[in-house]
Amino acid sequence: MKQKTETQQGSIEQLIYEETERRLEIMQSDTYEFPKKMTRVDYGIIIASVAASLVLIVTCMLGG
Repeated sequence: MKQKTETQQGSIEQLIYEETERRLEIMQSDTYEFPKKMTRVDYGIIIASVAASLVLIVTCMLGG
């Protein structure tokens, strides 16, 4: 059983290295477009989402 776990971890580790290498190659290509910076609207949406989630969590905890 221990050998199977080590084999699985080795294959997962190999997959991570391969995917990391692939993504680095994509990002280093001349045609890669970097994402645009976040705007105030983006930050506002994030803050509103977090606030709404917190309100819902508190409401659930209070049994409402």
